[in-house]
Amino acid sequence: MIFQSQEMKMRQRLTKQQILVAHLLGLSSENLEQEISKEVEENPFLEEVIEDTSASSAETDNDTTDALDPNDEYYTHTTYDYDDYRSAQTRSDNSDNTPFQQADETSFQTSLIEQLNMAPLTERQKVIGNELIGNIDEAGYMTRHIGIVADDLAIRRNLEVSETEVEEVLATIQTFEPAGVGARNLQECLSLQLHRKTDNNTALANAIAVIDDHFDDFANHRYEKICKQLNISEEELLSASDLIRTLNPKPCDGTTTAAPSLIPDFFIVRQGEHLSFTINERNRPKLRKDESFIERLSQEAKRQSDAQRRETQNFIKKNTKDAEMFISAIEQRYNTLQLVMSAIMKYQKRYLITGNVADLRPMLQKNIAETTGLDISTISRVVNQKYALTEHGIILLKDLFSNALQKDDGSDTTTKAIKELLKNLIDNEDKKKPLTDEELCVMLEQHGFPLARRTVAKYRETIGIPTARLRKEL
Repeated sequence: MIFQSQEMKMRQRLTKQQILVAHLLGLSSENLEQEISKEVEENPFLEEVIEDTSASSAETDNDTTDALDPNDEYYTHTTYDYDDYRSAQTRSDNSDNTPFQQADETSFQTSLIEQLNMAPLTERQKVIGNELIGNIDEAGYMTRHIGIVADDLAIRRNLEVSETEVEEVLATIQTFEPAGVGARNLQECLSLQLHRKTDNNTALANAIAVIDDHFDDFANHRYEKICKQLNISEEELLSASDLIRTLNPKPCDGTTTAAPSLIPDFFIVRQGEHLSFTINERNRPKLRKDESFIERLSQEAKRQSDAQRRETQNFIKKNTKDAEMFISAIEQRYNTLQLVMSAIMKYQKRYLITGNVADLRPMLQKNIAETTGLDISTISRVVNQKYALTEHGIILLKDLFSNALQKDDGSDTTTKAIKELLKNLIDNEDKKKPLTDEELCVMLEQHGFPLARRTVAKYRETIGIPTARLRKEL
């Protein structure tokens, strides 16, 4: 039997403006510029004003919370590795004090193609070579199986080739610069580099034997087994090992045009015990409506037929509204960045002054949300992909957030502080007898951090440090 009934439901719906602001908040400075360029290109009524103005500043001592109303509609509604063979000293930690990187203007693939064209090869071999170079990744490795490359040549270039032919051309590419390019794995990469060397000494001969015939034992630090099988002393193996460590596990690394640049969203300045910050002006572009074009189009509409006039007026209304909404969203984004960064700086003032991880306070996104009156999802979007430049280097805002852990004395610390201590303990260990996770547990407890072995192992892995067996050196 069919019947009707009525019921009341409350639903929360985000407006188009709220969705736009939420989207813009999660963008980095670089992505924001791309979004603005796209919007200006698509909306004829929106234009960007290029002015030479200095960045607006906000200080932690000022009350920046007046810039936003937490009761605003938007805020109330939004809800074997390549590096394994290297010594522990060469490993980078997970800090974000990364210097600015400039992209290399020369593509390594362009360089390889130039060398290919100069090589004494037939036109058929050069076609194969171009296909192979297209499958070499940014680190310099051949990423596809020879058989698959042969199949691709048959399908895409209508060229039937044998795997032997492809192997021969790959062997030629492996003679190109940089040494090691075109290798199919780390072992082959290191072997290619060693065989290029012309030194006639025992260290080179031993190094070639180690990589070519005992690579697995070397990668897993089974040094005694290698010495026994090659009938060499520990000192001779150490000399060979030192030579191997001078090789480049990623021969093309750093020569690609894809090298990223870190663009700070905030610039933090310290004057004694006082902190202030400015927001990168790229986060607040000068946008405006093109009033003259809107007026010209409005006048044109008056001379059109009724149907055309309605179409033109609808066009003007829609694009004018979209332009106003986008301009407002950009301003809301800027004000939100200002409010949240002000709260973060007050919370982490000591750390931002000293740069000492021990001064990093436990801080959750919930804490900043309560301070600013914003939603946690808004805080999450603000800190996403955002960087701050301090006198101690560039930091990722997300790294300033950390759970609280209680020490033996009852005081709180952060997981980042424990990871820093763990890294220092491992950096200063005897590499001939590295510390096991159990031994690290004991040492951390002596520093007031009683942690389980599994927790220590997890922290060690997150900072990119291998097990004790793989850290062992001669």
